[in-house]
Amino acid sequence: MKQEKEMPFNGDFEDSEADDDEVSQESESEEEQIQVKKKKKKVVNSSKKLIMNVSDTQYPVVKFVGKMIYKFKLSYVPYLENNNWDFCWTDNAVLPETLSKMQPHQRINHFPGMYSLARKNHLGRNLNKMQKQYPDDYDFYPRTWMLPSEYGDFKAQFQKGKAKTFIVKPEASCQGKGIFLTRSIDSINPQEHYVAQRYIHKPLLIDGLKFDLRMYVMICGCDPLRIYLYKEGLARFATQLYSSPHSTNLEDACMHLTNYAINKDNPNFIFNEDEKKMDVGHKRSMTSYNQQLVIQKQNVDQLLSDIKDLIIKTFCAVQPILQQNYTQVENYANNMCFEILGFDILIDSSLKPYLLEVNHTPSFTTDTPLDSYIKKNLIRDAITLMNINVKTKNDIISQKKDQMQKRVLTGKKTKLSYEEKRVLKMQAQKERDEYESRNKGDFELIYPCDKSYDEYLQHAQKLYEDWTGANIRRNMKRDTIAELPKPQSCTQKPILNQKSQLYKHVQSKVNTNLYPTKTTKADQEVTQEEPEQILQQGQEPILSQPQLEPDNFVTYEDYQQSESLKDLYNFAEKRIPEIQLIDLIQFRRAESKQDNSSFQMIQMSQQNSLSNLSPLMQIKSIQDQKNEKKFSIRKQNKQLKQFDQEQLYFQPQPHYQPPIQQHSISYQQQVQIQNGSFVKPKVFSLKLQHPPKGYKLQSLPILMQQNYTKQRYEQGV
Repeated sequence: MKQEKEMPFNGDFEDSEADDDEVSQESESEEEQIQVKKKKKKVVNSSKKLIMNVSDTQYPVVKFVGKMIYKFKLSYVPYLENNNWDFCWTDNAVLPETLSKMQPHQRINHFPGMYSLARKNHLGRNLNKMQKQYPDDYDFYPRTWMLPSEYGDFKAQFQKGKAKTFIVKPEASCQGKGIFLTRSIDSINPQEHYVAQRYIHKPLLIDGLKFDLRMYVMICGCDPLRIYLYKEGLARFATQLYSSPHSTNLEDACMHLTNYAINKDNPNFIFNEDEKKMDVGHKRSMTSYNQQLVIQKQNVDQLLSDIKDLIIKTFCAVQPILQQNYTQVENYANNMCFEILGFDILIDSSLKPYLLEVNHTPSFTTDTPLDSYIKKNLIRDAITLMNINVKTKNDIISQKKDQMQKRVLTGKKTKLSYEEKRVLKMQAQKERDEYESRNKGDFELIYPCDKSYDEYLQHAQKLYEDWTGANIRRNMKRDTIAELPKPQSCTQKPILNQKSQLYKHVQSKVNTNLYPTKTTKADQEVTQEEPEQILQQGQEPILSQPQLEPDNFVTYEDYQQSESLKDLYNFAEKRIPEIQLIDLIQFRRAESKQDNSSFQMIQMSQQNSLSNLSPLMQIKSIQDQKNEKKFSIRKQNKQLKQFDQEQLYFQPQPHYQPPIQQHSISYQQQVQIQNGSFVKPKVFSLKLQHPPKGYKLQSLPILMQQNYTKQRYEQGV
């Protein structure tokens, strides 16, 4: 590792293999290139060298560290088109879809959802939410307004008499673009999207110059949080002596702004030309800055402690968002993503740190030897800390193969319990702690730490649930459970669920058809027994028909709850002859109204054919013939077969149709579909999941016939 630190980097790097790949691709035909690309998408790299994808980065220092220090093979094929890489470095944000396509051994240098910190408007909004709950703990950033949504509140700041200075930034910009200072609300367009902050009038000065700190923070885990702070950073100075803002110097950006992109073009800017002289120029190292504070007799340790606390609280505000976007279920080590963030921190005259903004893609340009030295070592230590090497890759792939073999042998995927997953996470985290403690380089682990931040994390989780509506769904579910009635004792009638309501509805239908409301004198003696038997069986009237589920059956538990089910059907079976007799009487009444001779002849033939049978068998024979299916399906033309009138017992008049035939014709009209075919009618029946031993629940086709009887009673036929 010492030899790696001594490897010089002058700021320029060219990869010779990239040129060779381009030449070879030009020489190949287009068809061969397409075939090669298809193979690369399917095949995972199995060589001894790891592949580092640098297709989406512009910084030579990244390629230098990967190629010269770690001996990676650099790939310039877009990482979204080709998954044949082990480590990807990109200068842009990463989407959750990209993370879901990655293999367990692959690593990428961004977390999805980091916009919650990197965008100025999202950062201000998240910190403002936390400040409402913890005003004393979240006072480490200037008061912030998001425009135009908070334009009214921001406008009120100019109406209190005393002039105030505000710094206004575009919500999605970098390198100081579009930033200006103002003391008047008229200079702000109420339709534009800005982030406005109170200007800190009394900053800490060194050599009479205003400065800020660019501190590099590495987050390498979001569930749980795992945060490292790099010991070395940059102190960026303004190029003109500082004076408090007033109306004459508000436009002097090189006095009030410390951005390197703004001040490097100023003639007063002094470049650092020797990495060993880190305290010279307008860009200095953190080490030299700390030494300067020691000379001024400032408490450097307390300042560093406050900065660490500031960084951790900032991550606590967005941890639920990062966790939600990091959707790697089987990544128990929590190490597929890492990200190096640039925290811009301003120190005031009382040595209090203020967070200005967070950069998710800090600049890795190497204009000076100081930049080359710090940023090269930063990237090198980050790759080492993430344990990106061939051995780790092979171990992960072998574990994946073992899981696949077990799945093939057993024929099913093994599902781990919550306790087993927790044990695997603890084991992976223990192994990671042991490795990182030996290979952290110049990084310092600042979280987890001795101080507890659970209170902030829990409140951030609550805010996230309020924002996404997850708490509303949870409260609705809790209220629904609370509203359910408590289970009653065995002596009381149990509450029936939806399927048992079906059984209850069937009982009501049976009772309704057995005991119609409109009865004849011959039936009065039979119907007088209805109230007593219903009370004995514990029946209750049904006000409305329940919604039936597709699987129409009665659960075994509901069957056990109703002891009178078998008796009910035995009773219904005994009443069938009586019902059929009533039906015959009503049918004879309709016959007597007909004067058609052909109808009387058919009637006489029916009586002669049935005269040899007993009255009960005659009724049963007539009823069975009425219930026969009167239609069929033809495969060729799919048209309904015409009824043979000779097969019927009688020829009705146009103004009268027997109930069975009338129902058959209406049913045929209902089931016919566009192509002329017919749907097979369903037979209504009840089934038990676990019927009692030796008992089979009878089907109830009789309900269809009984409905016709009830309909005739209601119509007064």
